[in-house]
Amino acid sequence: MRIAVYGTLRRGKPLHWYLEGAHFLGEDWITGYELYFDALPYAVRGSGNLKVEVYEVTDEIFEGINRMETNAGYRPVELSTKFGRAFLWEWPHGPRGEKVESGDFDDVDLEGW
Repeated sequence: MRIAVYGTLRRGKPLHWYLEGAHFLGEDWITGYELYFDALPYAVRGSGNLKVEVYEVTDEIFEGINRMETNAGYRPVELSTKFGRAFLWEWPHGPRGEKVESGDFDDVDLEGW
């Protein structure tokens, strides 16, 4: 099973440990999403591009991440990446916080995290 992550689960970010044991496939840009940040990152459907990392994960890793994300209000959606179909957790409640124009979470200042 594949997942596409865009925020705090990416390499070098605070929650990347959830992906311990996952197989990194590479990076991709997903069209049709915009990135917002307000203490947490939010991928919202729109006209922008979103930088993601794609991983092959076990059912156990998927369930742990899915539980965390859905409990926080995100919704899993399946979409196409250059590595095949993958699940991404979008924010279904509309934009929240400031828009990250580049669509790349690396451009967010995480000072204080």
